[in-house]
Amino acid sequence: MPIVVNQEEKIEQICQKAYDEFIQNGIESISLNQLITNIGISKGQFYHYFKTKEELIFQVVSKKTLEFVAKSEDELQKSNNLFQDLQILFKFYICEDKYFSDLRKLMFDTLHIYINSNDEKIKQYNQKMYEWLDEKLIEIFQKYDVNLVSADIIKSISATADGMYFRSLADSDFNLQHSLSEYLYDIANFVQKG
Repeated sequence: MPIVVNQEEKIEQICQKAYDEFIQNGIESISLNQLITNIGISKGQFYHYFKTKEELIFQVVSKKTLEFVAKSEDELQKSNNLFQDLQILFKFYICEDKYFSDLRKLMFDTLHIYINSNDEKIKQYNQKMYEWLDEKLIEIFQKYDVNLVSADIIKSISATADGMYFRSLADSDFNLQHSLSEYLYDIANFVQKG
């Protein structure tokens, strides 16, 4: 009798093992054959679930991003401080624990795929992530009765965080965590004073 495999569970297992490999070995330096061997599946199994290495990378990034979103949503529910809420929302850039440093490494390794992609699925994914971020910023400011924040200001907050991140990639003397934390603190103070 054939073994019945839950496809979603199998994809989840493959993605988690691939994530571990990407963090340990990097995305560019590991070949598809090496990746398949290291995660313990056959080529046939791989191609049953994914068409290309890039599709697997997209699945891994998507799953890890949704995991981050869920963690952020949970933490935002428990927070009662504007500055703390902003820190939670930008924890990806600020926090130094292993989970976030690994997630930043994955995002750095895949940055070229997401910025230069002509794939509509990737473009929509990027747009949805920014829409989520904008919505969360609006919710945060509404939560603390800050009404003077326009849509342009909301977008400039995330754009500034991204800009600081890009600078940290090019400038080893730039302290992303410190600079972004100070910026978020200044934003919180500014909008609360009205």
